Amino acid sequence: MTKKFVILLAIVMLFTAACGNSSTKTNETNDSSNADGSEAVAGGLLKVGVISDFGTLDPARSTRLIDEELYNNIYDPLVKLTPDGQFIPGLATEWEISGDGKTYTFTLREGVKFHDGTDFNAQAVIDNWEWIMDPANASPRSTDLVLVEELISPDPYTLIVQLKTPFTPFIATITGRTGLISSMTAKNELGDQYEMNPVGTGPFKFISWNKNEKLVVERNPDYWVEDQPKLDAIEFIPITNPSQKLNALISGQVDLVDSIPFQDIPNVEKQKNLIMEQKTSFGFQRITMNLERAPFNNEYNRRAVNYAINRDELNALIYFNTFVPGYSFFSPAGFANDPGVTSPFDLDLAKEELVKAGNPDGFVFKYLSANDPQSLQISQLYQSQLAKVGITMEIEPLDSTALTQKRSSGDWDAVGGGWSGMIDPDQNSYAFIVTDAPFNYGKYSNPTVDELMQLAREKQSEEERTSIYKEVSEILLEDVPSVFTGYQPVIDVWVDKVEGFEVYPDQLLRFHNTTISK
Repeated sequence: MTKKFVILLAIVMLFTAACGNSSTKTNETNDSSNADGSEAVAGGLLKVGVISDFGTLDPARSTRLIDEELYNNIYDPLVKLTPDGQFIPGLATEWEISGDGKTYTFTLREGVKFHDGTDFNAQAVIDNWEWIMDPANASPRSTDLVLVEELISPDPYTLIVQLKTPFTPFIATITGRTGLISSMTAKNELGDQYEMNPVGTGPFKFISWNKNEKLVVERNPDYWVEDQPKLDAIEFIPITNPSQKLNALISGQVDLVDSIPFQDIPNVEKQKNLIMEQKTSFGFQRITMNLERAPFNNEYNRRAVNYAINRDELNALIYFNTFVPGYSFFSPAGFANDPGVTSPFDLDLAKEELVKAGNPDGFVFKYLSANDPQSLQISQLYQSQLAKVGITMEIEPLDSTALTQKRSSGDWDAVGGGWSGMIDPDQNSYAFIVTDAPFNYGKYSNPTVDELMQLAREKQSEEERTSIYKEVSEILLEDVPSVFTGYQPVIDVWVDKVEGFEVYPDQLLRFHNTTISK
């Protein structure tokens, strides 16, 4: 039995495998009006303040969120996302999934050209993916395609993907970096220099990049979506000092920023010409513990930490009540969240666990923390909360490079941090918790969890997958390989002359329909 999702041009509907055997028609929309109903004004230069400079402009080499913030403006994905997490056509206009979940057939958009004038077609996708899958290129995106058995193009605009096993999150996977298609003509000609000179099919063409100063893109006049984009150009300007971001916005140095320090929220609310919008992200925040050595090879010590962390206090003091306290990998922004998965803040229970662990007076451990101001504030709050039950947490602040290196070495007790998040729950959990998975830094291993996580990849309905993820979450609350604290918001702020910009829970910036008053 084949499930077919035919996407033409009028009504946007959520693609899910829960659609059974029916065929669902969905459409793209192209709204060229502003929110107040007035006609959008095309043209103009938008200046965007971003949290740091970019690392690479090649999606196949990227691992950082900041890079992905840019990509959807230069590249197109095979499948696009709406702000509320629906799948709609991108470079693929429709797709079919076989009844066994192993064969995906894509109909690709005709008449699309890369910025260098070469044609987009099925062979372009195959060439991109074969490059990613080639071990010689060491692409970090290769794990996204590890289940691909064969890529077939029966005609220039049909792509058949044969998987080794069923993998329901595959559509979600190709909304991200793996689904962003580069001109292989440019990539082959430029070699390593392609990272500095990207060529996609997206709404804006890359123009220049002066590192640590600004990156410039200009309107693609041949973009395949009618009346998009509306801006003439965008400048992306790194503002690495968090305290300077709001000042840059207020002073007019930039028109929009991709984040602000949470303590600046009250100040933003006082500014009459600023618009702030927030959404709960797909990602999570957590404390990860090293299960291969003391003190966290002892499950009672892990549970004591879990009970002693006051998530509501974290929300109030650090996040100015924009944080959603949570207890699992699965944010309420996605379908797998279950509000019944919870754990109490209870100092008495924490002390009881310490008694069971054989250290009623507590214990000492070292905690790796990023050295930015917000991370240190969070670490210090954890430190004061744990001290109430006799647990001494020694903070070791490190820059991002040193933190990554030390975490990989295994020479640590616990480490803080989080995940920015993606649309499918598998993308926010599997690699963090399955035995020997790449982001399973704490070396947790539970065969039951491994089996459930694989089963969740194969089931095709959201209801079945949600039930499995709830079971996994309950096991993890008992085993406590990590202490989940909650789900951080995505907050963007812009001046009121900017219209048509929408905030996405994946934290990425998309300026297809954005306008700015001249």
